Amino acid sequence: MPVQQLPFDVYVHIFKQIPASAFSDDGPKTLIACSETNTTLQAAASLPSVWEPHYLAKYTICDPAREKLRREIFGNDWKALFLCHLRIDRQAIGALDLIISERSGRAELARQVALIMSYDVWNALEAEARCALPEPLELDGQDDDGDMEPFSGTHRHALPRRYWAQSLLGTMSRSHAIKVWGDIKLGQGDQPESLELAIACLSSFFAYPPVEITRQLEALAQECRAYLICNGISVDPDEFNQSKEQLERISVAICGFMWEKGFKPVEHAHFYSFNIRFPHWFLSTHKKTIPISLVYIYVCIARRLNISAAPIDFPLRVLAVVSSPDPKVPKIFLDVYTSQTQPLLSPQTDIPPRLIAAGLPPEPIAEHIQPASTESMVLRAARNVLWSSSHQPPPVSAVHDLHVALYSALAVNAIFTDDEQVLVAFIRHVSQFPLDPLVVLQDALPPILGQPSRAQLVRSCDEFRRVEQEEAESVIFRSSLMTPPKYFVGLVFQHAKYDYIGYVFGWDPKCDASTEWIASMAVDSLARGRKQPFYHVFADAGSTKYVAEENIVPVAVSRDTYLRLLEEVPDAGRYFEGLVRRGDRARLVPSPELLAKYPQDNAVAHEWIMDGGVHVMMYTCH
Repeated sequence: MPVQQLPFDVYVHIFKQIPASAFSDDGPKTLIACSETNTTLQAAASLPSVWEPHYLAKYTICDPAREKLRREIFGNDWKALFLCHLRIDRQAIGALDLIISERSGRAELARQVALIMSYDVWNALEAEARCALPEPLELDGQDDDGDMEPFSGTHRHALPRRYWAQSLLGTMSRSHAIKVWGDIKLGQGDQPESLELAIACLSSFFAYPPVEITRQLEALAQECRAYLICNGISVDPDEFNQSKEQLERISVAICGFMWEKGFKPVEHAHFYSFNIRFPHWFLSTHKKTIPISLVYIYVCIARRLNISAAPIDFPLRVLAVVSSPDPKVPKIFLDVYTSQTQPLLSPQTDIPPRLIAAGLPPEPIAEHIQPASTESMVLRAARNVLWSSSHQPPPVSAVHDLHVALYSALAVNAIFTDDEQVLVAFIRHVSQFPLDPLVVLQDALPPILGQPSRAQLVRSCDEFRRVEQEEAESVIFRSSLMTPPKYFVGLVFQHAKYDYIGYVFGWDPKCDASTEWIASMAVDSLARGRKQPFYHVFADAGSTKYVAEENIVPVAVSRDTYLRLLEEVPDAGRYFEGLVRRGDRARLVPSPELLAKYPQDNAVAHEWIMDGGVHVMMYTCH
């Protein structure tokens, strides 16, 4: 008996109930499947109003120019827009798959994604970077060939996929930030409104796109508007720009709103923390921050309320200035940092003592209280980062973030100062991010810098390509060695002398360190000296060490220890697939990259975990 058709409007109503998701394509897949059933369902499942929520939920970040072009082509055909975006996503994910599986050409693939697809594939890569983590695999007593897909219930190569997808996001956002700063340097973008984007680009180095900063500031401005209205303060520019008193009132009230939202001076003990200097942190988890950060928030909120506000690059402390289009209304000078005690500053009585305190003559005042250029503010923010890193070392868990912070600060200084020494230091940091070199050194920076610096960039790119190819061709066979190492990549161990827990991600048949390092570490005083195998290991929240075989004691690890590794060691996902356990033995499964370099280690590790062979200590993370 044929199934009775429902009315068309009922189908439409049903399809509109399908939940839209940022990180799942279940809804669109359902619509496509239904559209293949019959012509009625096809028509209902293809309506723009049915597809609109799915498009808007999934694609929240894009390249504005390209999105504008797509809208011109497809109009409000949200299904066509979704499918167009999906085709681009698949190209990016195809490039990601190659980056995961191949050791050569990774930086070139990243370059293609960043240049050709850019922010259009941000959401797709972000979803890949959030794919489900594999749980530890418990083996039973039966043996197998050791070549099984160990985590078939999760996304293929989930950990490497998360790592490389996140790396691609960082590469894309960093190259965009450098281009933004380059436009400012070349005079194409140093306008008052460029301040927000330029400072937001500092967070781009942490794969936090400027559009997210903009959304946070938009939300704050809306809350501030409501706060002002609730407190009886006019938000009509025609009113508050009429007199000094009204302009002062709304200017101080914004400071009060910020204080109420938690944006306050940082305690002295944390003044040198580097992470209170980046927008994605000081707008969320680190609201107690330094003057330049508070002034940035203040200015961005004020401008959204149609208040003419700007930072002042004042000695010792960044200030703010608010002005009216009416030249008869005096400018308002504010110290946002001390807004709870003295927000308003008098140019006649307050500014001169501050200049004297900074070691400057009190006259002339005018040159010190002018609105600052975007370039000067970005440089000051970057120098703050460099300054903070030299005053307070971060906790071990924040070392990777500090590297990223320094990377951003060096980028700003390399762009705006043309200092060759800074450029050399910057290039060293680029090399720590495996997908960045070509995108940054070959594409983003050269149009900004002078000819001598460009030559240095060319040499650096050539050297990177050489090293990348050399590493890609490196294959180490245990069977070719007279005395193969006792252990393998993926082993978890405890150091015999220093007790820390380590994770092996590489090894050499004998100590391959420099003569100076061998001497400084007293390697020759070890029982087996320098000719024993040495292991490259992760320890202490991602720090790397080089450990002699005699100092390695295998340990079994708990699930919590495994999850802590993934959380604390940024590069863990590059080298490992997951954890396999059997009884009191456990090992990390090597990624395709490690399998290619050490092709025989996986079989040895599997045999070890199934049959034993070395004493295993029990270790549980508390």
